[in-house]
Formats: sequence, structure tokens, C-alpha cells
Amino acid sequence: MVLKKHNLFACILFFTLSSCTVTRVNSKLNKLPTESFVKILNTTEVSSCSNPSDPNCPIGKFVYTGSGMAIELIKGEMIVLTAGHVCDSRPTKAIKQVTQTLQAMDYHGDVHQAWAISVSHNSDQGDTDLCLLWVPTLNVPKVRFSLRTPDIGDELIYIGAPQGIFHPPTVPIFKGIYSGIIDKSSAMVTAPATGGSSGAAVLNKNNRIVGIIWGTNSKFNHVSVMTNHKAFLLFLYRTLKNIEIKSQ
Repeated sequence: MVLKKHNLFACILFFTLSSCTVTRVNSKLNKLPTESFVKILNTTEVSSCSNPSDPNCPIGKFVYTGSGMAIELIKGEMIVLTAGHVCDSRPTKAIKQVTQTLQAMDYHGDVHQAWAISVSHNSDQGDTDLCLLWVPTLNVPKVRFSLRTPDIGDELIYIGAPQGIFHPPTVPIFKGIYSGIIDKSSAMVTAPATGGSSGAAVLNKNNRIVGIIWGTNSKFNHVSVMTNHKAFLLFLYRTLKNIEIKSQ
């Protein structure tokens, strides 16, 4: 009798473990586009200030880092999406003369020269903190953007390099919940972020970009600011229109 009970228990345990295994396999996420991630390097050299004694205008060379992702936008061109302040990092209007050099590090650890083709800074008029970079020597898969606005409660993922943390080919992946629109230019997501996360692409469950991380809270970094999806699409549309006009 004891043996029969033991056999019955073993069968129940076998089927339980088997069902758990099936559940884990089915719950796997779609393959995330980590190979499309790039770490942005902005080397800023301040050579003169309006007021040399201004402490907010330090003379010297500084390197800022951010996050970015190659996107499907202009046919035949390698375009990287990031935050506006990652491309244009001048910290104060007191700076008189400054030069900035932009580079993108890919998942192999190779560094490529980059040029900003469109930069926008956040404003209460609906302008977003966004930047598009042209990186002609970069060769990575391109990610598409979503035409559908996230719903409140949707689970979102971003791929980024907070504090510059990026060990090619491994890049940190973060998850959060879309909390809704803040204003004309911004929305909220409960994903942890800090300096270096700026410019990280925020993805929906279909691996489509719905915006980028551009703001963090230093006191509680599990609530982050991302671009408003509608304003994000408008920025891309305006950029394409400007390129089309210039090419005519």
C-alpha cells in the first residue's frame, strides 16, 4: 500500500513538473533587439565662456554617455534614435565656444562616427527630447516604431546603458508599466533609470519602439519619463518632411 501511494505521488509530481516546464517555455519573451542597441558617446570640449569666472561654465573636455537604437526610418541609411540632450549636451547658456563629437558603440564594441541630423529639446509646447543620428559605418539590424499608442497598464521594456554600463554584446534590459501621459511631450513609465539611460528605446510586446527614456527622478529612480508617443511620431514625420524638402 505504501508503495502504491509512493508511485501515485511520483506520477503527480512528474505531471506537475512537466506542466511547469511547458509554462516556462511558452512564457518566453520575443527575442529582443539587443544587437540594434548602441551606446552614445558625446565628447564635449568647452574652450571659452561668456563670463570666465562663471562656475557653471567649466573649461575643459568632458565625455557624456547615453543610449540609442538603430531604427527603420530612411531607406538605405543607418539612423540611430536617442535623446536630444544626449546629442547636444551643453549644460548652460554661459558657454561661448564649444565643440561636440558624437560616436556610437555597437554590440561588438566597435566605435563609429555619428552626425546629428535632427535634434529637439523638451518644451511645454509639445517639443520632445529627441535626436536622430546618421551613422553610415554602423551595420546592425534596424528596429521599427509602433503606430499604436501604449495603453495604461501595458508592460514595456527598454534597452539601455545606465551609468554607461554596457559590456558588448551584453546590454542591460529593464521592464516597467506604462502609466500614462504627463503632458504634450512626455509620458510616464515605472522602469528604473538613471544617467546614461537617456535615449534608450522603449519597446512594446511586439518589439516596436513607442518612445525613448529621457528623464529620471534622482530620489526615486523607478519612475521615469519617456516621450509622449504622439509627439514622438510627429518628430519623426517632421524630420522626414525636412529631409524630403532638402533633397528636392
